Amino acid sequence: MMKKAKLLILLITLVTFASCDSDDAIVDDVFEFIAFQKESVSVNENDGSITPLPIVIDLKGYAPEQDITINLSVTENNAVEGVDYNLSTKTLVIQKGNFVSDTLFVGTIDNISGSLVERSIDISIESTSNPNLNIGLGLNSPTHGVIKTIIVDDECSETIAVFNSATILNETPWGNYTVTGSLAGNTLSLEGNLIAYGPFPNAKLDIVLTPIAEGATKGIASFEDYNAGTDNDGYVYQLRQVGLGAYDVCSGTVEIEYDVYYESGGWAFWYTITNTFRIP
Repeated sequence: MMKKAKLLILLITLVTFASCDSDDAIVDDVFEFIAFQKESVSVNENDGSITPLPIVIDLKGYAPEQDITINLSVTENNAVEGVDYNLSTKTLVIQKGNFVSDTLFVGTIDNISGSLVERSIDISIESTSNPNLNIGLGLNSPTHGVIKTIIVDDECSETIAVFNSATILNETPWGNYTVTGSLAGNTLSLEGNLIAYGPFPNAKLDIVLTPIAEGATKGIASFEDYNAGTDNDGYVYQLRQVGLGAYDVCSGTVEIEYDVYYESGGWAFWYTITNTFRIP
């Protein structure tokens, strides 16, 4: 009986050791992720040109025992690098022992052009120096592996077509008057009280609107010496520009100054008038 008891104890011991060896062979999967902190951000064009937008990547897992290099890629949506935005780098590093990468700065380039479409860039985590890291949060449908950066215009999206209006206010030093505007190409034709003079309510003037740069919302307003018509008293008038005029689509204004001449045995100077033609 004693021998049988010792044999039974030996068998139990062997089974126990075998069981422990089997448990040791099972290794739990440990998932580590790197991801952007947000899926989308917006930066004002003017703000981003002064203070670039900071973006970092988080590590969800154990503190790394060596530096992790992260390579980024960019997909442009109606935005061009060097024209609409700049990136400080396309490679980030999570230093040994840290959980947050160094910083990527997204700067914008302020311009005077309004965009009719959304301008943005998608910054993606392309690869890392640690192939065992999961990119994005979650295994089945990972998120935060891409961050969308939207560039918000500080200009309006209107064009000079705003001046094609039946109602334009002519603001002068001697009062405000309603005139009409019609646009053909970049020439604005105005008709109404253009010289703040009651007997001449239907003066005419063609002003050329020339943008500072292609697509700009601001520009120069100009005209050559222009025969404005005849007033109710039978006098013929001519308008001659003084200095440079300007227009701003976003504020809906054309600012221009001109001398008023009338014909009396030749052109005679009468006075100078400053005008702000404004969309109400």
